[in-house]
Amino acid sequence: MMKEYFERQRQLEADLNFRHPWFNVMFNYTVAMCMICLVISLVIWGVDVHTERKAEAMTATALASWQAEQDAIKTAEAEQLAAERASEEYIITQEAREIAKAFYGIRLFIERYGYDKTDLETYARCMFNRSEAKKTDLKTIIAKPDQFTGYSEDNLVLDVYYTPALEFVKAWHSEEVKPCDLSYQFAELRDDGIWLIPDINADGYVRRWHS
Repeated sequence: MMKEYFERQRQLEADLNFRHPWFNVMFNYTVAMCMICLVISLVIWGVDVHTERKAEAMTATALASWQAEQDAIKTAEAEQLAAERASEEYIITQEAREIAKAFYGIRLFIERYGYDKTDLETYARCMFNRSEAKKTDLKTIIAKPDQFTGYSEDNLVLDVYYTPALEFVKAWHSEEVKPCDLSYQFAELRDDGIWLIPDINADGYVRRWHS
């Protein structure tokens, strides 16, 4: 039975080959073209996948590089800000120390006349005004010889004077409005308090300023 079936199939194929001799050629050509197309498709797909992955890798690398650069910039800015703040804080503490030394220089007047915090603030304002008017740093202003009674570089820095001095300096650095004119650059140590005058030779009629 099966033998007869295969024999008929063989005769049928032989008949087809006789009638259509080009069929096998076309069939083989078609199969070959399909295989070629399949191979080309696989190659193109592989190239696309490789290109896509490479692009993703490059994008990830570029993003990581950009992020690292941004992080470095932020870190540098933070370090610079910290350094500036540290520098500013150092300057403020040094200025406060110099004012405390100036307060120490007039300690006998403070004890004798009972000067309070407003008098010390007025005395400090004299130094602030000179510094701003002369555009000179505060320490240079205070340390200039024969300018402030009893001041010496070797004066003690006592907490009772340093604490208010630090408060005054911080307020001075942050103030936007001045409490008096910068011309008030001289201090009078009177029995009724410390007063500022615009001229060292001012008489009793000149306007005076007190904090």
